[in-house]
Amino acid sequence: MKKGGKAKVSSKKIASKKAKKRIPEKNVEVIIKTQVLGEAPEEKHFYVADGRRLKNLQELAEALGTMTEEIFMHHANEARNDFSNWVNDVFEEKSLADNLRSVKDAIEAQAAVLKRLASDIKKEVKNG
Repeated sequence: MKKGGKAKVSSKKIASKKAKKRIPEKNVEVIIKTQVLGEAPEEKHFYVADGRRLKNLQELAEALGTMTEEIFMHHANEARNDFSNWVNDVFEEKSLADNLRSVKDAIEAQAAVLKRLASDIKKEVKNG
């Protein structure tokens, strides 16, 4: 510091401050893939017509095992397949979603989900 209490600022510091440019803000989209064995975020839970709320594929498999044919057909028919859409959109599991789109009843759907879960559990055990 100089005697008068003022700090000496080098010309390099002034130049570097002027050289800094403001970086424009950008919107960044972040996509988080929920693993097959994981749980969907609360806002992405599946609401079954019978009042049940499903958080993951294990719960879907359990629900399909006890679901009436009427409830199953409400969600999976020629016009739509809510189970397939949920699996594809939330868990990003296209292969399982495609399988669910082609099943004829709740038992076939449950078998498809259980087969996928078993495959992932087997991978986890092998790798972990």
